[in-house]
Amino acid sequence: MAIRPELALGQAGQNQEGTVGVSPPTANEVTAVFVNSAPRIDGVIDEAIWQQIPPITELTQIWPEDGSPPTEASEIRIAYDRDNLYFAFVFHDREPHLIRAKNLERGGRNDRDDHAYISLDTYQDNRNAYLFEMNALGTQDDATITDEGLTIDSFSWDAVFRSETQITDDGWTMEVSIPFRQLRFPKGDELEFGLMLSRMINRKNERSMWPAIGLEFGNSFTALAAVSQYGTLKGLKNIRRGKNIEIKPYIIAGAQKIREDLQFEETDTDFTRDIGVDVKYGVTSNVTLDLSVNTDFAQVEADNVQLNLSRFSLFFPEKREFFLERSGLFEHGNPRSTQTFFSRRIGLSEDILAGARMTGQFDKLAVGVLNIETGDRIGDIFGSQSANNTVARVRASVLPRATAGAIFTNLSRNGDYNRAFGVDGQIRFWSASEVSAWVSTVSDTDPDNEDVAGHAGFQLRNDIGGVRGSFTSVGKNYRPALGFVRRRDMRRYFLNGEYTPLVSLSAVPVIRRLNFEVEGDYIEGHDGEKQSTEVGLQAAILFNRRDNIGFNFSRAFERLEGSFFIRPDAEIVAGEYTFNQYSVRGETDSSRRLFFQGGASTGGFFGGNRTDLNGSVGFRQSRHLNVEVGVDHSIIDLPIANGEFTATTISTSLLGGLNRKLFAKALIQYDNFSRDIQANIRVDWIHTPGSDLFLVFNTSYHLSGDNEILFDPRRDLLLNDRVGVLKLTYLVLL
Repeated sequence: MAIRPELALGQAGQNQEGTVGVSPPTANEVTAVFVNSAPRIDGVIDEAIWQQIPPITELTQIWPEDGSPPTEASEIRIAYDRDNLYFAFVFHDREPHLIRAKNLERGGRNDRDDHAYISLDTYQDNRNAYLFEMNALGTQDDATITDEGLTIDSFSWDAVFRSETQITDDGWTMEVSIPFRQLRFPKGDELEFGLMLSRMINRKNERSMWPAIGLEFGNSFTALAAVSQYGTLKGLKNIRRGKNIEIKPYIIAGAQKIREDLQFEETDTDFTRDIGVDVKYGVTSNVTLDLSVNTDFAQVEADNVQLNLSRFSLFFPEKREFFLERSGLFEHGNPRSTQTFFSRRIGLSEDILAGARMTGQFDKLAVGVLNIETGDRIGDIFGSQSANNTVARVRASVLPRATAGAIFTNLSRNGDYNRAFGVDGQIRFWSASEVSAWVSTVSDTDPDNEDVAGHAGFQLRNDIGGVRGSFTSVGKNYRPALGFVRRRDMRRYFLNGEYTPLVSLSAVPVIRRLNFEVEGDYIEGHDGEKQSTEVGLQAAILFNRRDNIGFNFSRAFERLEGSFFIRPDAEIVAGEYTFNQYSVRGETDSSRRLFFQGGASTGGFFGGNRTDLNGSVGFRQSRHLNVEVGVDHSIIDLPIANGEFTATTISTSLLGGLNRKLFAKALIQYDNFSRDIQANIRVDWIHTPGSDLFLVFNTSYHLSGDNEILFDPRRDLLLNDRVGVLKLTYLVLL
């Protein structure tokens, strides 16, 4: 979209400061321009202030043609005033009718649309950054990059910023305003930030970036977190930091009906009402304090149903906002396997009465402290019936791409305690290569819960492959009360090799990359006895438009020193088992209107056979409705009593949005183990930025009928529970 010249000429040089003599952007450096009059954030790039600013135009592809110019032109301009940082994007597109733009849910699947990223390394420490994501409708998401790491869990930080877009005959345009009060940065009258900008043209599966960051730093997604390769944003002077106080009170009201015995037809209805408050206080430009009183998580999305067909614990990810923000700072251990701190240990079996979290950056030292009191009622706070949960974490930059840190956790109740202390370190080198290690020990009132765990690993990686390996040791009695441990009493040796050559698009236009992988796993107990081994081979084809198909073979050995029940009436006895598994899996591009994914595997399983079938289909009807349906079905045939059975889960997800401020999601699930049909319906109205009105409805029915062919809902569906909650929050900025 062209800038209106009459406005540019009419105002040029009259109300602006610093626009004259600004150097054009280079390959890795750009200067922000100070403006007296803030631009109107409406997605229409027609203010004269933008005409005065030389744009960034030299983006570079990272995918599919690493190092090549983008197929469509882009212009990015940057301005600021004392309170906000402003961006104006002009994304040219010769086929604007093909721009993908359907997600209206804040924090939803913007990756399925044309979208852009802004990433700011405010301390220029070359490892941590704030990431802002906006799609072609202006729908937002945001993340914190910690130690050059970016995962789906990183997208948990919720910032309050503005973004508006327009889809035009020439492509799409966007204006973004990021308040400086949402960021933390060092003291000083003149500042420089690390900066990365990215554009995604979804139908072409094309990502381009400024500055140029290549595939040697990861794939086109993880390369976004290569903070050490960011460019420099200069020219920020005399920023007004403000009081940096955010107060978010809430009120909640609800009712629930729970059936304690399936034989009873009538149940009582319980009503509830409550209030609480969250406070965020920027103590200094480097330190943030979060306080929460009578914390409530009624609006949190339901967990996906999982059926456990192994002898180890299942992992359910954290979804509660209070724990997710800056969660990367508190990470220690092996994710989803042996974590020294796992926030879901706090407040699931009892209420969170009050909590405080302090995070800060002091030059090269990052600090985080978390203290939460849990109990059955607010009157028990700090009493003998409540529990105190404490986590303290420090991480220091000791070299340009190296960190060292320590963590302490403590759970205490009525004189009993469980404490864990750990240290860790990581060195990144070359591009995406690294060496890392950690160790943690537990002290407990009960000596049977005291032991040690540790890990050391390496990764050597470039753009066409890599090698990684690790050694992990977990003691038999290693039980951090605030952690997650999937498997104890083990020493694990792991080695993986991967070759991922690119395929020339001129030679084979539909295939972009091949993947060949081999890995080996050897696990023994601390007595030296072999427990488990696995050797796996994998081959995959990655097509040019995000479709892929993969094949896998594995040979596994398991020694069971004791029996375990795979179902309450099916016991797998102790012994040695060896079995092979063969699998195939594929998926289509999920940004298309209609998309699929599915897989099948078959082979041995503890002396018998197991076949797994799974698949899902999604339909993006419009920006107002998206539907996904998935099925997982396992057929188990074991030579034991009651060893022939199936395990099935069915889920349906519906996402509807009226606009970017009002949307709803429904998750309906069924599994044949519990025979429960569960529904979670969540409506979110963002009535003002950072403030929500939530309506949440949960219900569960038990399928009691034995003959599902003659299913009669009046007879065979029994209500387990029904819960309705209304929660209102309002953000006050001081």
